[in-house]
Amino acid sequence: MAGKSVGYLTFNFGANMGGFNKAMKKAQSRVKRFGKSMRSVGSSMTRGLTMPIIGLGAIAIKTFANFEQSMLKVKAVSGATASEFKILSDSAKALGSSTMFTASQVADLQFELAKLGFDPKEIKDATGNILALAQATSTDLAESGRIAAVALNGFNLEASQSARVADIMAMASSSSAMDMEKFGAALPKVAAAARISGDTFEVMSAKLQVLADSGMEGAKMGTQLKIMYGQLADKGLTWDEAMGKLQTSSDKLKDAQVLFGKNAANAAITMSESTAKINEYEKANLDAAGTSKKLADIMDSGAMGAMRR
Repeated sequence: MAGKSVGYLTFNFGANMGGFNKAMKKAQSRVKRFGKSMRSVGSSMTRGLTMPIIGLGAIAIKTFANFEQSMLKVKAVSGATASEFKILSDSAKALGSSTMFTASQVADLQFELAKLGFDPKEIKDATGNILALAQATSTDLAESGRIAAVALNGFNLEASQSARVADIMAMASSSSAMDMEKFGAALPKVAAAARISGDTFEVMSAKLQVLADSGMEGAKMGTQLKIMYGQLADKGLTWDEAMGKLQTSSDKLKDAQVLFGKNAANAAITMSESTAKINEYEKANLDAAGTSKKLADIMDSGAMGAMRR
């Protein structure tokens, strides 16, 4: 009896070991396949992670090189000393990390200001305000700098007045048909004449706003307003005196041509019929402090602003 039991156990154990060996072979085969799969995954991860990291490194080097080159142009044109150059460079980096613009774009703006005759201190004083203006009006940064510089130079204003100029432009662009493109076309023609006639930047801008509302193009409004200033000087009349004559005239077109010439008659008639609107725009421009920063913050407050930052 005991022999039979031992024989049965020996036979059963041998049979079970045969099944066990088959299972082990299958398991080993699966482990090998899993090992190959993991090596393949590891290789893919290496390519997927290493290559982008290498690419980012190349982009970083190129970005730094572009920034460095832009800053060297600023140094060459502005004549900045070593300490002034460091201040400008640090300022560009700080603004590049805290605004929607990159440090390289800020450096390009500084270069544009340097070309327009701004010294290193003036460049630093004006840069932040022009950044706010560009963002508030959705205008190219370098172009915003050029337009603001024309306004400052045309009215003989210090760079410290750049915030004032930026705020007025932002106010005009947000409250009338005037925009930065029209400012850019009109200012080179009329800014100096307006200053000589005694108008402030706020007053001249209000007059341009009225002409913009009438549908007039930027260069044309600048030219016609310049003619008006010249005719007033030739005839020894003040602006209010000339507008009063047109407002009480029984033949406005004829009298406008007599007072301002044929080329500026239409602009003169528009102005004479919009005195209240000019005064309204002038008051808003005088109270425009902080407008460019306020509008820039609004423009940067949404999801797109968050993504840019």
